[in-house]
Amino acid sequence: MSHTISVIIPVYRATLQTLHDCVNSLQRQQGSGFRIEAVIVFDGEPAFETAPISNWNSPLVSIRTETIAHAGVSAARNAGLRAATGQWAMFLDADDVLAEHAVDGMLAFAVRYRCDVVMGAYRNVLAGADADANGVPDAAGAVIMGGKGEGAPSVEEHHYAETDMVFEGRRRLDLCEDMLRPQRGIALVWGKLYSMPLIKGIDGFNETLSLGEDAEYAFRAVAAANRIGYVDEMVYEYRRNADSAVRSFSNDYVRRTISAIETMRDTIRQFREISDGTLDDYTLFHLTIIMINDLFNPEAPWNRHERKNHYGKVVNMPVFRQPLDRYRGGRFPVTRQIALLSMKYRWYYVSAAIAWVRHKQFSGKQ
Repeated sequence: MSHTISVIIPVYRATLQTLHDCVNSLQRQQGSGFRIEAVIVFDGEPAFETAPISNWNSPLVSIRTETIAHAGVSAARNAGLRAATGQWAMFLDADDVLAEHAVDGMLAFAVRYRCDVVMGAYRNVLAGADADANGVPDAAGAVIMGGKGEGAPSVEEHHYAETDMVFEGRRRLDLCEDMLRPQRGIALVWGKLYSMPLIKGIDGFNETLSLGEDAEYAFRAVAAANRIGYVDEMVYEYRRNADSAVRSFSNDYVRRTISAIETMRDTIRQFREISDGTLDDYTLFHLTIIMINDLFNPEAPWNRHERKNHYGKVVNMPVFRQPLDRYRGGRFPVTRQIALLSMKYRWYYVSAAIAWVRHKQFSGKQ
């Protein structure tokens, strides 16, 4: 039986060359018994001439394109899902690539073990970074090992387990709970193969969210699956640029993060097997991101007194204060544990020092 895999590729501000590299990773897929339908959705009018894309079709990969009014990545992915015709679906960002055996490996596992969702290992590639020999912690607290020479890419691999696994029964519930622990590295919509009947049976991406929308969708998909598989082989390469690691300041970042947390809480309550307390790690993880991107963002327009007041206001918000009060350490990498404990006990200058080091790491300053 031949299977069709619909690969949804939302595009916003990507160059034609970047998109070509992405689609080329589909052309390089190894294996047999499948064909790929690339559904490219432009989120707003593209900044380049799209005519060359029609030349990228091949016996393995057929390409469909659609342009929507700019509405965000969730709207683009939903449009792609509506246009998809395959028995399986994957999500691939325009500036990322698939590993050569991604489709073959996950599809074979899904068919063999009758899985609704299969996920694999992935790597983060941080271009333009100059990590030292000891490595630099990434956003999840893992370690990025530097390449050789100044400006060489830093590569970090994420493996959820050390062997292939099938999750059902209690193990399936444990996996769902790990989806709410960002430090486990699986609360991602990409790097997974989904059966289309499963996808059609759940709501699409929440278009009201601008943060956390992929984690919320991926959680619902995994929670709705009867059987989930994991293949311990590289399936996805997530590419980042060091220049984009430090975000510009946004005065509504805290509000958007809280909206994502509250939406995830509402989603969890639909699944009686999972308690609200499981959301603590999800909330605390995002609080440490707020610490970097908002509280101590060097581009924020505050003086020292205003920043300190803002810090106190945020860490005392009930959505963060309650899980902080329950936090006793552990569960996160050491640096993140220290950051959380500093906010739990309102050690402002400890928090500031951690954030300062973090920004130094990404800016490449010595």
